[in-house]
Amino acid sequence: MTDFSTPRRMSPGAFLIMFLKSFREIIGVTFVAIVYLFYESSDSDGSPFRKVAFAAGIILVYSLAVAFARYYFRKFHIEGDKLIYTHGVAKRETVSIPLSRVHSLRTKSGLVYRLLDMHGVAFDTLASDDREVELILDEADWQKLLESVDRGETAGLMSNGAEAITAPPPPVRDETKRVSNLKILKGALCQNHLKGFAVLATIAFALFGKIGQLDEDATTRVIDYIDAHAGGLMPTAWQFIGILLAIYLIVMALWTGKIALRYGDMSLALAHNRLTIESGLISKFTCRLTRDKTTVLTIKQNPLEKIADCQTISLHQAVNATDKDEESDIRIYGTDLGSEMLAWWLGDNREKSDTPLLAAASGIGLMWRRFIPQLLLAVAAVIVIIHFTDIIVPTLIAGGIYIAIAAVRAVMAWKHSSIELSDTHIRINRGNIATIREYIRYRDIQSAGIASTPLTRYTRRVTLRISTNAGTVAIPSLRHPAALAILNRLLTPQLIDSITQ
Repeated sequence: MTDFSTPRRMSPGAFLIMFLKSFREIIGVTFVAIVYLFYESSDSDGSPFRKVAFAAGIILVYSLAVAFARYYFRKFHIEGDKLIYTHGVAKRETVSIPLSRVHSLRTKSGLVYRLLDMHGVAFDTLASDDREVELILDEADWQKLLESVDRGETAGLMSNGAEAITAPPPPVRDETKRVSNLKILKGALCQNHLKGFAVLATIAFALFGKIGQLDEDATTRVIDYIDAHAGGLMPTAWQFIGILLAIYLIVMALWTGKIALRYGDMSLALAHNRLTIESGLISKFTCRLTRDKTTVLTIKQNPLEKIADCQTISLHQAVNATDKDEESDIRIYGTDLGSEMLAWWLGDNREKSDTPLLAAASGIGLMWRRFIPQLLLAVAAVIVIIHFTDIIVPTLIAGGIYIAIAAVRAVMAWKHSSIELSDTHIRINRGNIATIREYIRYRDIQSAGIASTPLTRYTRRVTLRISTNAGTVAIPSLRHPAALAILNRLLTPQLIDSITQ
């Protein structure tokens, strides 16, 4: 088969991958039942291994049947500039996606994919927050499909007038930029790892939930043991600090390992209006998107990253562009490619985007707005802990440290918050300890408005809100006349763009 003009099934290797996925899904659901059969079997009931083998055989046969149905009844073809995808057994469903509307093209090649030389291809559009189409193709079919998508994207750009170009050539070797694994690790270590505690808390809640699944006698024994040894198990203050430090180091190691596995061996190919990012140490992930589908470009640099001479770059797509189970943002850790990515994102407009036309900065009210709630929270926590535990000195020291950190964060948030307008885009500066720069093109702004509070009549400060398909960003505590001038400027270029594009 040389093209996709007629309906066809996916590559033969897709059946094996679908079978492994089906088997994993079913075994995950029935795992508890299999363990129950193993431990609750008596001699009169027969060997537990026989029961488990019988259950595994049923799961194997069922997985084969599910994989066959998924593979046999899924077909796709390209008709004109549309990808037609049909699936379903009892209820047949046909999905038609214009290739020019593909927001991003993602591929995943895990260990099994790579052994079979296959690619899992996901097409992301704005129609839904779930992936509309996922194909599993071999290398030859993948390259052929990629050429068809290239022609569709080019036709869409020319019809919309966004960038009238001829069919772009594939990325050449000289345009490929690689990010070393050492830089990826350096960038991961420079991040804020406190959010890793959320992952640890999720694991802890899952473990505690398992306690309720124990039988009554086992639960009683656990509770009696804790009650009998509670005095000896309670750590001292320094031991408690050591435990927290050990937990933080474990979370940091897990977070760093996750970043290394997901973003290691990263390469970036910049080819005119298209960006292709490939990464992954074990499973290979590829994301391919055009410049006009990148709504917001963010460049972050915290003090550690500044010392290490690196940045964190994020490419924000529309919220509905990717599957809800995947990250919609594309992140690049540990690089110094911020200026090059900005030049690519601006395209032909980078030469006239240097001089800001309007600018405004947040007032000191932003500092008090950030600091006062944290101060009240810290004071309340200190009072409650001292009242119930009589631990005075360590609690006061911890409360003072928390208030000092909150004060520094509030001051830095005030100093960093501002907005600048140029001819082609806006730059929003924000961040607490880190400095964060967000770039948004005028044509990507969907709405903008000014929000006030009852105190506005006294402070003359308002909040400017700017919404895109990637979310909403707010610049608080701006002077009302400055915010109104910026709002008028934000709305005017959109009318010009709607006429010229």
